Amino acid sequence: MRISYKGFLRERAQRKVITIRPEASFYEANTLIREKGIRHLPVVDADQKLVGLVTDRDLRAAGPSQASDLSIHELHYVLQKLKVSAFMMPRENLITVSPDVVIEEAVQLMHHHKIGCLPLVEGDRLYGIITETDILAHFVDIFGLRQKGTRLTLALEDKPGSMIGILQVLKDHNINVISIVAPSFVAEGKRLLVLRIESEVYEDIVRELEKAGCEVLSIGKWPSS
Repeated sequence: MRISYKGFLRERAQRKVITIRPEASFYEANTLIREKGIRHLPVVDADQKLVGLVTDRDLRAAGPSQASDLSIHELHYVLQKLKVSAFMMPRENLITVSPDVVIEEAVQLMHHHKIGCLPLVEGDRLYGIITETDILAHFVDIFGLRQKGTRLTLALEDKPGSMIGILQVLKDHNINVISIVAPSFVAEGKRLLVLRIESEVYEDIVRELEKAGCEVLSIGKWPSS
């Protein structure tokens, strides 16, 4: 099988996006979000140009707060007349990205701005959307979390080449690496390294790693059951 993964949003984006027009009513938006089980509803015009975004939070804020003193009949009438364009977040206030942005940049943007999705646009047109759920699915795949193995959390010297000894130990024991993560945390000249290996037998490996100068901080099997 040819590996074609490149790490861009284009590969993970939801392309079949449920959208709504700005002239649609509150009830139409509410029905779509409730029946489709989604939290984010891009708003597009007749040319599929992105003009805004409605979230489930926007719907909760738009309804009762605007008509709390009305009768049920009056409330129904007001919400039927309330257009999506009146309570959506407009395009100019949205954080959007190109589908050719790397996934890591999207994660950083979503974390920094505390948002649950990113609309992807090419020019002014909506290309797709990526959500927190999509990002989590990506990390499950990229870190091989469906594979059984052992997680070793190590502390090693923060200098180039310090990982060579670790890889040599794994090679000597004929052990495949599932994933390697080096968090941006350095203390007292030491860097953390989270190593997941394709083996549930780790005692000899741990001894060899310690001989190689690594401090083994924790060991955990995955999955634990």
